[in-house]
Amino acid sequence: MSGKIIINRKNEWVNSRTSYRVLIDGNEVGVIKNGSSEEFIIEPGAHSVTLKLGIYSGVTMTLILLSNQTIYLKTHSAWKFFKLFQTLFFIVLVLNLAPFYRPKGNHREYHFDSTKYIHLLEANNIFLLEAILISPLLLSYLYHLTIGRKKYIILERDDDNIFNS
Repeated sequence: MSGKIIINRKNEWVNSRTSYRVLIDGNEVGVIKNGSSEEFIIEPGAHSVTLKLGIYSGVTMTLILLSNQTIYLKTHSAWKFFKLFQTLFFIVLVLNLAPFYRPKGNHREYHFDSTKYIHLLEANNIFLLEAILISPLLLSYLYHLTIGRKKYIILERDDDNIFNS
């Protein structure tokens, strides 16, 4: 007899267009799309489960599957506060690209006044504000590209699953 591992992926905006690759005992057995569940039928015994997304992966989970047993797992991205970071990045982008225009002569034609823009930046210390706003995003990117690369995908037991008995 065989057992089942059911993995439920949370519906997230981060990585919503990509699928996580599922590796059981080092072999790719399928993929999990955003907001979906996948069922994998395998033989009883000790198994290792890993999820991968490009260069990113999660910590390998070791499971002992009994005959006719179903183990429920859930997964999501470790990227926290992504929408907040995205909002801060948008604010910084607007601060950099805000059109400070002034009328050119008596016409309704406008042109970019770079002296006014630079004076505004210097007078209000917007460079410092931008650095403060964007530094958490950059640090988070740096973390996930380096030491957090193997902890990007969270895989854990789903003890709250309504079908888990």
